[in-house]
Amino acid sequence: MDEKKIQRLKEIIERLHSGASSDEVKKDFEAEFGTVSAEELAAAERKLMESGAIVVEQVQKLCDVHASVFGGSIEEIHQGKQADKTPGHPAFVFIKENEGLTNFINTEFSNAVKAYKQDKSEAAKANLLAELKSLSKLDKHYARKENLFFPYMEKAGITAPPKVMWGVDDEIRDLWKSCIRSLETEGTVQEASLDKLIEQVLGMINKENNILMPMLSGVMDGDSWLTVARDSADIGYCFNGGIEGASPSDALTWYRWNASMSGKEDFAPKQETSGEIVLPSGHLNLEELTWMLNTLPGDVTFVGADDKVRYFSEGKDRVFPRTRSIVGREVAHCHPPKSLAVVEKLVEDFKAGLKDSESFWIQKGTMFILIRYFAVRNEKQEYLGVVEVTEEISSLRSLEGQKTLLS
Repeated sequence: MDEKKIQRLKEIIERLHSGASSDEVKKDFEAEFGTVSAEELAAAERKLMESGAIVVEQVQKLCDVHASVFGGSIEEIHQGKQADKTPGHPAFVFIKENEGLTNFINTEFSNAVKAYKQDKSEAAKANLLAELKSLSKLDKHYARKENLFFPYMEKAGITAPPKVMWGVDDEIRDLWKSCIRSLETEGTVQEASLDKLIEQVLGMINKENNILMPMLSGVMDGDSWLTVARDSADIGYCFNGGIEGASPSDALTWYRWNASMSGKEDFAPKQETSGEIVLPSGHLNLEELTWMLNTLPGDVTFVGADDKVRYFSEGKDRVFPRTRSIVGREVAHCHPPKSLAVVEKLVEDFKAGLKDSESFWIQKGTMFILIRYFAVRNEKQEYLGVVEVTEEISSLRSLEGQKTLLS
């Protein structure tokens, strides 16, 4: 990759952030470059962020401006080189979801918004609310991107684009939640918010198709795609022919990528289950330990002293999606930008010995989720890492009286 070209591209992006008009910058850009790859754009933004010239939030705010300036050239240079065209390949499924989402936005959702703007009748409000809730299924699409695609980009050194994109994903999530809440509690919603929601969703589709997917093609190999295909069903699908209502096992069957493409006969990797693990207070074999941890209520995740994810449990009723691609991922990359500062401060306090634990709780519909963090230390009080324990405890909160073995 031409460093001089990246440096010049970096200067052009700086002009955008300094307030230059996108039309003016686009004209200069096209005259000098003609086309640019998604990788070169990512490298330029990464240099800006590493130098401290801009922060993630600034990139987020100008993400759409960047797309308008660079989008055409990126799309042209990657014409015909995009996602795998094999039905069932995770890239194929992702693109197909965006096609379904685009159709939904341009038909059912836009029609509901138009009807609401015209008469604000109870029927129009009810229909708009239903379509907003249908749109919220998009969370599965974003969750797969954030938990399955981003780790591979980060391992390849591409860290800025995932942070920016995750931040915009959260803005879109906040928008549809705000619109739903306004309709349910106040019986009205700002028309400008609906227009912005449509604009941002369609803008993200453009970024995913023309920036994200070409980047992935440069960092993903056959084994990586197999891991993504295997783990995708745990999170779920949306906007692609009704699969969002399928069970994980059916979804896995329908969208199972041909494992023979990577020379593997078995879709899921085999797990070694033999061998004794001797602990100070007893001993277990690997199978016993694995399934004991998977049987505990809630989710357990361990992050080592190097701030990288080392382990997570795989119980049948997981509170939040966890996929095997996050093993080895920097913990800072496992959280959206808006909560990153809290996570980093908590880990700093654990390492410094200022705290031993911290708890957070979330009311999510009928669920009450308790998230607890514990510093893990040895007998010398040396920091070994942090364990996160997440549990849905609504049933525990309703307990009264007592129930004993003698009851």
